[in-house]
Amino acid sequence: MKEIDLDTWNRKKQFTWFNTFSNPTYSINKEIDVTDLVNYIKNEKKSFFVCFLYILVKGLNSVPEMRIRYVNNKIIMYDDINPAYTVMTEAGTFENVRSKNNDNFDIFYDTVKHDVDEAKVKTKVKDTYNEGSLFNEYYITCLPWIDFTALTHPIPDDKESLSVPRICFGKYQLINGRYKMALNITVSHAFVDGYPLSQVFINIQNYLNDLEHILR
Repeated sequence: MKEIDLDTWNRKKQFTWFNTFSNPTYSINKEIDVTDLVNYIKNEKKSFFVCFLYILVKGLNSVPEMRIRYVNNKIIMYDDINPAYTVMTEAGTFENVRSKNNDNFDIFYDTVKHDVDEAKVKTKVKDTYNEGSLFNEYYITCLPWIDFTALTHPIPDDKESLSVPRICFGKYQLINGRYKMALNITVSHAFVDGYPLSQVFINIQNYLNDLEHILR
């Protein structure tokens, strides 16, 4: 983790401008090809959610701008960011779950699978919805019941929270022999321009196309 010096940062003028907005966030929704991953999880009998989460976080972390946060009026770049995601419980409500990221797929898979399974069987959720917000996280959710072409997130009036990317993916579906899935990524324009955000989508798709080397 390191603090970015605003005076020497090459994005000073963009940050200064967009940081005056009450809501400087923007979204990109893109269809991605998850055919190889669907085939992999069927053969290996693994969780699609956990496997895709690993690829998603790896793709997000691969771009430095996605690891920048606004904390205590300082611009901070983290070395690694963890996933925070929603899980539907037996109570019929959703619980926010946090897992420790790990570049090793097997360790990541076991960690997240344990956290997801533990949350699923809860019959009572926490009294507070988003207790103790952390910023070295990605806020992730999914809509496995439907496909979508666009999506918006509720955005709080809080510049620290605004700096955290929000991600949602939908239901994958078979189209012309390939499995396709909608992926939404929402970021603050104070920290992330269109080029680095485009690189995130490109990297995620490249990882999905190279599972033999990624999921090992």
